[in-house]
Amino acid sequence: MVHITHRIRYPPFESGKLNAEQIPVVEYSFEIDGPVIPPFKLGKTNSWHVERVIEGNYETDSKYHGKVPQIIEKQRTGWYLLPHPIHAKARKFINFVVVVLLACLFYLFSTPLQTSLGIPTFGTGKVRLGLLDYPLLAVIIVPLMLIPIALRVAANLGDLRRQNFFLLNSPPRPEINFEETETGSNLKGKIKFLDSREDWKRMKLSWRVGILPPARHKVFAALNRDPSGQPPPGLTTPLPHHWEKGLDDGTGMGEDAPMERHDVPGGVFLRPMRIMSSSESVNIELEGGEFELQNPPGEWPGTVYGGLVRVHWELLIHIERESGGPLLWVEPLTVLHGEDEIVNENITISDGRSESDAL
Repeated sequence: MVHITHRIRYPPFESGKLNAEQIPVVEYSFEIDGPVIPPFKLGKTNSWHVERVIEGNYETDSKYHGKVPQIIEKQRTGWYLLPHPIHAKARKFINFVVVVLLACLFYLFSTPLQTSLGIPTFGTGKVRLGLLDYPLLAVIIVPLMLIPIALRVAANLGDLRRQNFFLLNSPPRPEINFEETETGSNLKGKIKFLDSREDWKRMKLSWRVGILPPARHKVFAALNRDPSGQPPPGLTTPLPHHWEKGLDDGTGMGEDAPMERHDVPGGVFLRPMRIMSSSESVNIELEGGEFELQNPPGEWPGTVYGGLVRVHWELLIHIERESGGPLLWVEPLTVLHGEDEIVNENITISDGRSESDAL
């Protein structure tokens, strides 16, 4: 009998705004009789990390055994879109507007002091609009604040139009065959598209590995918390109809993807894994063909799916189109484990926004 412990401090949505050391480590222990997947540690203990610890002597099992979680079928298999790039640009513009607004407020606050010191001021006069008087700076700043909101609304309407067209005209599933792959080796296979479209310009492939969010109810159970009570640090209060039990941690609700149709299981936009490593992309003919992809940077374990620790591998097909933005096909992979323990402290953390998930 082998004693196994899984520990994870998974980065929540926009983890860059949080102190990792203040987020509790979720730990779960269990026992297995027979061969087991080798131990591994990804990340640093004082930061975001995922760890599998094995106590005692064990025999190595290189294959994954078990049930694939529903998050793979609902959010990481099939055709996907990327949101309009205006979303990212509008978000950056909002940051600029906030800085300008705070600077203007400080300027107005210090105007009496400047006047008493004989320093000339500007923009503090009044402008009459209708029956009311407004500060001149307000007339300039308020429209500036409304611009990113208008851009986001226009981008959301465009995304909804693209989603409707895509769902009515989605291509058939490609035929993909893989050779058996072990972690640390190259990925070889063959792709065949039964119906390549006239508006497709270029196609490229990559494969990647990452850590999927732990199931929210498993996190609460491991921390001995009431799911209907106060969430632990790093987790948000759940919103109705935005997540399902066992799907993810629920921290990205409403922010990880822009407006999308909720009648599609898992959504239309592909969310990036917040801990992830991607290989370099290679071009391939639009009709398909054989391919070989280099291993993603860093040392990673093979496929592992559990309630808390989920090491996921996938092939990503990125199709550039003449209009409508990129089209993505995601194909899950089952990658075998090696014989040795994996230690990889240099992991990359992303915020989890779907607009950043591109080659």
